[in-house]
Amino acid sequence: MKRDSQSLRRGVGVLAVLAGVGGAWAASGHDQMAFSVARTQFNLRITPDTVTGPEFQVSRLPGELRGRVADVPVALKLEDEKVKGNIGTTVVNLDVKKEGDAVKAKGGFHGRPVNLTLSPRELTVYVRDCTYRLKAKEEGRTYEGKRSCDRAATPPTQITLPDAFIAATPEEQASLLLLAL
Repeated sequence: MKRDSQSLRRGVGVLAVLAGVGGAWAASGHDQMAFSVARTQFNLRITPDTVTGPEFQVSRLPGELRGRVADVPVALKLEDEKVKGNIGTTVVNLDVKKEGDAVKAKGGFHGRPVNLTLSPRELTVYVRDCTYRLKAKEEGRTYEGKRSCDRAATPPTQITLPDAFIAATPEEQASLLLLAL
């Protein structure tokens, strides 16, 4: 009888460890924005207070995004239907609207013109002289398609968006996508 209870305890302990590891592994995917662009892959981890990744350290403050991206300071004010501020010495002046289920953003971002449409069915972005035309593989979550500035042999771009991104304001969604791309 004693041997059976030890085996049971040991089995329960192993299951607890496996559940903990599996839970941590599953949770890690739920807070990651995943990007695969022109043979480059990276993730950005979104928490309630930060967005972090390779060369990406941004604090999420009420109505603001502040930090550094690619070693350039970022200070953005997220207002009602507007994003204003600076990325380095360049000005950001972005109009953001929610039209039905789509987020639309247009204006100046990091000293260049940008245009963004994010809906559950597609993600279209013009940024840094490239147009991304991505269709939803998983509606509202995973988008895949071509980028205008890639060669024909370049694999398609893929972007996956987590719950924390989807829960963000339209102004923050547009800003984070434009900063990442």
